[in-house]
Amino acid sequence: MTKKIDAPIQKHQDAQSHQIHQAALSQGMSTVFERFEAQQPQCSYCKKGLSCQLCSDGPCRISKRVPLGVCGATGDLIVARNLLNLAIIGTAANTYQCRNLANTLKAIGERRSSVKIKDPVKLQRMCQGLGQDHTKPVEELAVFFADFILNEINKSESEPLALMDYFAVEGRKETWKKEGIYSGGTSSEIMSALSKCMTNINNDPIDLIKTALRLGVANEYVALWGITVIQDVILGTADLTEGPTNLSCIDPKTVNIVANGHQPVFASIVIQMASSDAFQKQAEDSGADGIKIYGSLCEGQQLMNVSSRDEYSKVFGGQLGNWIQEELFIATGLIDLFMMDLNCSVPTLKDYADKYGTLLISTDPVVRFPEVQAIDFSPEQADEQAEKILDLAIKRFKARKADPDRVISVPQDTAGTMCVAGYTTETVLKMFGNDINTFIDEIKKGNIKGAVAVVGCTNVRHEQGGRSIEKLTLELIKRDIMVIGAGCCSSTHQNLGMSTREMAVNAGSKLRAVCEKHGVPPIVSYGSCTDVGKILDTLAALAWTIGCDISQLPVAASVPEYMEQKAIADIFTALAFGLLTHVSPEPMISGSPLVKNYLTREMVNVTGGRMLLQDDPFKAAETIEKHVMAKRKEIKFD
Repeated sequence: MTKKIDAPIQKHQDAQSHQIHQAALSQGMSTVFERFEAQQPQCSYCKKGLSCQLCSDGPCRISKRVPLGVCGATGDLIVARNLLNLAIIGTAANTYQCRNLANTLKAIGERRSSVKIKDPVKLQRMCQGLGQDHTKPVEELAVFFADFILNEINKSESEPLALMDYFAVEGRKETWKKEGIYSGGTSSEIMSALSKCMTNINNDPIDLIKTALRLGVANEYVALWGITVIQDVILGTADLTEGPTNLSCIDPKTVNIVANGHQPVFASIVIQMASSDAFQKQAEDSGADGIKIYGSLCEGQQLMNVSSRDEYSKVFGGQLGNWIQEELFIATGLIDLFMMDLNCSVPTLKDYADKYGTLLISTDPVVRFPEVQAIDFSPEQADEQAEKILDLAIKRFKARKADPDRVISVPQDTAGTMCVAGYTTETVLKMFGNDINTFIDEIKKGNIKGAVAVVGCTNVRHEQGGRSIEKLTLELIKRDIMVIGAGCCSSTHQNLGMSTREMAVNAGSKLRAVCEKHGVPPIVSYGSCTDVGKILDTLAALAWTIGCDISQLPVAASVPEYMEQKAIADIFTALAFGLLTHVSPEPMISGSPLVKNYLTREMVNVTGGRMLLQDDPFKAAETIEKHVMAKRKEIKFD
């Protein structure tokens, strides 16, 4: 595949990943780190956002010497348009996942699927909140709620989202109406936003940024909200659970399946079927000790959140990690089958699968690899498809066992890593005696100065690979600021042993006392990147109870290693909600002083939030703390 590339420094933060990384390099493979180095130096125009490739007269690059594109577009316009394009893609991907879930829920309600609803109470509560008779049969409520979500997605942009009207804090709604970012259906918002990005259509950079804010609101009140609620209804609402993480939890003696991506429903069905005596016996007859399914990326976060249930505990092997580790999972030589859905599945997984004997299967129509089999999840055929996955995995295990020359790398001399997962608004409140005022009182007293959502991706720029996540998180809790993790940030926390109650010893004295009193870790994981929606639910609950706007709370958001388009969509959601939003590395906006100034300064006058651009995690923590303290004074906590 590639020549061996030396790695003189440790790229990964955790020792387990570092060991497998080194082994993969010694076997002639490359990882995202080596390929990043091979791309240097990268195009400075693109990095600044000053490159446009929309028409045949381009590509155009803006500079002092050439300040206009062929059509006359300025650098400001090109930067804003490029940024909006990223937000559109991210919002579309979240909406796609939400639509898939709604269609699955509808199939369940119409009895076209054998999948069972695990949390009918949550479904009843949601329907009641929408003005429906919640005493109707659960199947009927499932169809109603699925149709409601699908209708929200497909509304015109002139028709405000009902979810926004029902659940947004009043102060937010007033701000959004005033600024023209009171959103309609995501499909219509995406269509209009895409039209604005066409050549010679919208030539106002600020309007393009405001369009991204509109998408940010729709992203929350259809996509993220719909995903989190429907997943809870189908899989069961998360509860506190403890489980293993990282590469060392892979068992060499079992049939091993990895569920990678962001859509956990199919994986949960595979887990339930693998728990059956019939499939466990089939695996044992093949020489295995059983079958285990492991989570990867955000899908693993969701599976981890419900892994305490009986049908999961026997088979769920643990949460392996984040996207920059996924090649390493296969490089152990211990993965028999690797399931891939939306997103992230890097193109080189096929090269790794071919070398290490893993069978790749794509399970969603948007995920395609050359010469890779597809079993696209259908709720109507769920059992049949799950059986096929398990049969294929057992056959691949037999081939692994029969191949004495198969290259296998397992972490040596590394301690296993455990974590506590399953935090939501409900479970956090449970730790505080099911009284939100108990939590608020700790904030008022200054025992918890505030909270920061450290969420999103990991990346390989600036040799980050989890370093910025770790350093920022540790610095925040030292300052008595509680951290809420989600997405690949949570995987980093977990793999480094940071998602435990014992981490309280690293917190400031006041936060540590709160954690020990209530049994709450200083770093709690809400789950996947789509669970940003749950985090915003928690903030809304705080704002409603305190009697303030979300923008006045002593809180902030941080995306310390942002990588892809969904992160950009979620960043605009946070900005629309009036949050100070730390982003690193800097998005491709430095080529436009106008856009950069609007996002980092003028945005405060629009939504109450702003973007904080800072690659140094210590300096970022310092600025965030100053912001938190200023907000405490604003709502008269100090």
